[in-house]
Amino acid sequence: MEIEFNPGRYGEPGVSQNITRKVAAAPAAADKPSFERARSVGRALSEAPEVRPEKVEEARVYAADVKYPPDEVLDRLSHLLALKLRNSE
Repeated sequence: MEIEFNPGRYGEPGVSQNITRKVAAAPAAADKPSFERARSVGRALSEAPEVRPEKVEEARVYAADVKYPPDEVLDRLSHLLALKLRNSE
C-alpha cells in the first residue's frame, strides 16, 4: 500500500469544502459617522488664545539657561543624526 501525503489533494473525488461567508451586518445608527465631534473640536481650536502666556514664560526661562539643552541630549542627537546620515549614503 502506498500513501501519498498531500493535504491540498483529496483522495476521494466527491469530497469538497463548503465555505460559508458571513454577511456584514448593516451599521447601526451609532456606527454612522458623526461630524458633531469634529465641529466641537474646530470650535475649541478657534476659541483658543493665539498666545499662551505660561508657554512664553517657559520659553524665556529655557532661552536664558545656558545649560539647556543638556550636553547629553545634544550628544545623543548628534549620534542619531550621524547614524541617519551614514544609512542614507
